[in-house]
Amino acid sequence: MNKSLVKSFVSVIFALFCLSSLSAKSLSIQIIQNNPGQEKVWATSYFFEQNITDYFFDAGDIVSSSEIWISSSDDKNRGALRAALQENKIGGMEVLVRVELFYNTGNSSNPEGLLLENIRNVKWKGYHVASGKELFEGSAVPEKSEAGNNNELGLSQFAGFVAYKINNQIKYR
Repeated sequence: MNKSLVKSFVSVIFALFCLSSLSAKSLSIQIIQNNPGQEKVWATSYFFEQNITDYFFDAGDIVSSSEIWISSSDDKNRGALRAALQENKIGGMEVLVRVELFYNTGNSSNPEGLLLENIRNVKWKGYHVASGKELFEGSAVPEKSEAGNNNELGLSQFAGFVAYKINNQIKYR
């Protein structure tokens, strides 16, 4: 093979790699568990976090996660936000997305299980890490849980839907 052809090919590959890294976002996901009376992080919160993180990682973004926060009071929640922004500023992240899971386990067949019926709704807010300014917010309600979707797969699909909506808000801000 011709040396100049190989050099050209390597140069094109390198340029494409550089361009793709320029379009990558750096963001951190923080799950907030809003489940009154609960003092421990539920498996559903970890599962939701993993699915959202995987979505962005698979899209080629630089993604991390902050410690899951159990919602207690507005003052403590604001303090946790300030701490997460500071942590992510040190880590060099651009955007912090706080995803709040509101649980509804009163009539659940398995309150601690990975079931779609345990999530009442989800709200999120995105923040510019350097300034702390709120960039966007959104919410989603899972579809009615039925035998076919009230499981780990249904929960995973809902988390993917939430990640998709967040990604669109980041992309078009």
